[in-house]
This record gives sequence, structure tokens and C-alpha cells, in this order.
Amino acid sequence: MENLVVLKRDDLEVLLKQVAANMKAEATAEPARKLKMNIDEALIYLNEQGYPISKSTMYKHTMAGTIPFSRFGERKILFDVNELDQWISKRLIGNDATGGDEITNTVAENARRKGRA
Repeated sequence: MENLVVLKRDDLEVLLKQVAANMKAEATAEPARKLKMNIDEALIYLNEQGYPISKSTMYKHTMAGTIPFSRFGERKILFDVNELDQWISKRLIGNDATGGDEITNTVAENARRKGRA
């Protein structure tokens, strides 16, 4: 047997307004940040963070071990968002011993190529 709840009209209106406000707040809230990403999601994330990188370069970094990642099974590569943030900041600031000035070098290399073409 279900319980029967009796409310006054004013109390019901207040309750419905509260529920509607909570639903609206949840709908407009920023989505939760995903902590583990596959390579495609990591590429999008890195590009959105201002670090332009291609998929082939990502694979080169994983093969060389110059980007933090983990494996799930034999083939699936996963990236941790917090580790990627640290990696980006090291690369952009220039504190990375493996070529922290990579963006500057890439821009210069592209400029040289355009000059030759």
C-alpha cells in the first residue's frame, strides 16, 4: 500500500518551483571533466588547451615515452587529464628537458619549409 501525501496548493507550488530550479541548475552546470581519455579525446583536449598536436605526433610521443599515458589491455592507450595538464604546462613554459621549446621549433621549421617551396 502506498502512502498518500496531502499538500496545500501553495506548498505544492513552492515544492515544484524548487524542483524546477534544481533541474535548471543541473542542466546549466558544467559537465564533469573526464579523467581518463582515449587518444582521440586527448587530441581534442590538447588542441582545446592551446597545444596543437596531430595524432601521428601523439603516437610518436607514446612510443618515445615522452608523454604520460597508460595502457588498458594490450592495445588501448589512455591519458590522464591531470598528467596531460602537467605535460602541457612543462612544454609551453619550456621546462621540459626533451625539447620544451617544441612549439617555437615547429613554427620555425614550418616557416623555413614555406620559404623553400
